[in-house]
Amino acid sequence: MLKKLLSYLIPMPIIKQKSKLSKSIEVTWNNGEMVLDSENTNYSYGSLQRILRFGLKNIGFSKIASMNHILVLGVAGGSVIKTLV
Repeated sequence: MLKKLLSYLIPMPIIKQKSKLSKSIEVTWNNGEMVLDSENTNYSYGSLQRILRFGLKNIGFSKIASMNHILVLGVAGGSVIKTLV
């Protein structure tokens, strides 16, 4: 819990692991959220969420609310679901 609180000041690393495909994978507390990153990709929260939020705002709430189904391919840290809700 202390790392989560401190993450509002500086990112707090939790684990960093080597990966054959991504070279390294890292889980970090950042702004109170768990962030999953590799060397070249952000999988949850961070800049990825800002881009998604921007796109959804430009589509418009009324258009999105009228959709009956949404296909989510992979949820990584679950940030996409939280943003869609």
